[in-house]
Amino acid sequence: MRSTRPRGGAASPARRSNARKSASGEDAAAPIPSTARIIEAAIQLFATHGYASSTLEEVAAKAGFTKGAVYYYFRSKERLLLDVVAAIEQRSIDATIEAVRRDGGTPSDQLVNFVRHQTRWAAKHPKDLAVVVLLSIETANTKSKVRKRMLGMYAKMSSLLEEIIDAGKATGEFCLDQETKDTALYLQAVHDGNMMIWYRSGTDPEIGRKLTRATYSGFMHAVKEE
Repeated sequence: MRSTRPRGGAASPARRSNARKSASGEDAAAPIPSTARIIEAAIQLFATHGYASSTLEEVAAKAGFTKGAVYYYFRSKERLLLDVVAAIEQRSIDATIEAVRRDGGTPSDQLVNFVRHQTRWAAKHPKDLAVVVLLSIETANTKSKVRKRMLGMYAKMSSLLEEIIDAGKATGEFCLDQETKDTALYLQAVHDGNMMIWYRSGTDPEIGRKLTRATYSGFMHAVKEE
């Protein structure tokens, strides 16, 4: 087979671009496939059918590419799923952590900010929430890479909440009698439970507003109760 590399050097950007187009089944005039489009298509499918019941062929068809294009970029279904979880983690908990630390304020302000940004994420990307819920169920009691990534995402959430709670205790704003880890776990339960109720409502905006207020109230009651 003749080499696709030009003499005396690595493959040029143009040749790499053509290789990607060939892998996707598109002609030379078409744009390079976007991994973001494939990830978003996967999220839509995994949210409605679950990961185990979805195929790469279905993901490719929904994204408008060939199965070969998906394999070219992700190599395996598990690799695609890991990138899906990474995308959700970045725009969910990572974005929330960044906003809470950037905006500052009192520990109470930070808890309110946490709820606000998590609510905005869910409202903008409701399918993300469905994927997180389904994966939590599908990967339970496994030792998969995806399960490890999911636990890591929740560990970040716990760490942020514990950091805020400890800051509130240090200033006298929050109750000192409760264990920080126990309180953070309870706040996660309130957060996840209300998110699940909202999704079950069909993502009803009015239900969402009521649950957001209930989450604020539940958080403040938990950290300030004597």
